[in-house]
Amino acid sequence: MVLSFNPTFDKSIHGLTESQGFVFSPNVKVSYDFTKKITGGFEYYGAVGPATDFDFGVGVGVTRSTDHLIAKMILGYRFNF
Repeated sequence: MVLSFNPTFDKSIHGLTESQGFVFSPNVKVSYDFTKKITGGFEYYGAVGPATDFDFGVGVGVTRSTDHLIAKMILGYRFNF
């Protein structure tokens, strides 16, 4: 099993959130090697708001313009060094 934590500070340089400043994003990945060629897992990418004033909350997309389900697949090759 692999656990990966990739925290980032993001800043929009153009668009609606340009004035928001730096935003903290706690990105996390959990995966498991089922075989040498097949790995499955879950990833979380999100933002908790400006680094000076975190916005916490949980939500569900209930309108037609939101994503209700997202599926992702990563194809890769494992190098043995």
